[in-house]
Amino acid sequence: MSDDPLPEADVLKPVDWDHIAQVYQTDQKLAIIAKNYGLTVQKIVAHAQREGWPLRYEKQQADKLTRLPGSTDPATLRKRLTALVERQISEIEGRLADVSESRDHERDARTLSNLTRTLDKLIELKRAAAAERAAAKRIRDEATSDDSAKTDDALRQDLARRLSRIAATASD
Repeated sequence: MSDDPLPEADVLKPVDWDHIAQVYQTDQKLAIIAKNYGLTVQKIVAHAQREGWPLRYEKQQADKLTRLPGSTDPATLRKRLTALVERQISEIEGRLADVSESRDHERDARTLSNLTRTLDKLIELKRAAAAERAAAKRIRDEATSDDSAKTDDALRQDLARRLSRIAATASD
């Protein structure tokens, strides 16, 4: 045995629970908060429960109630998908900043590839919606003209366009 003195244990710094309580109520991820303060997520959650901090999921639930749950409106769905893609990209960027195994990077690369395809589809849907709105506006403008023959033709074209769209979705 050697007579070398044992290395001193790291001195624990006092935890600023007041500041953690403030950060806890933000949208910042618990894992990031825990890492910044040298704590575990479980320790923060346990402390929050003991101290009676408002639970984070209650705020999230309230935010969800302000949205229309299950809305099938294309514009709402595009916005929600865009927000999900943005959140996923942020999470991947956070993971890439950390040192991790190559398989994690491969999984993130596949996820980014899928997200790219999703973004392309979202852009395509947005353009199609804009083109459809422009066509509908043009048809409305034509329908308001005094020429009844043009109005009848515009209505027929609109009906034909709608029927072809229904037929295309029914065949998918």
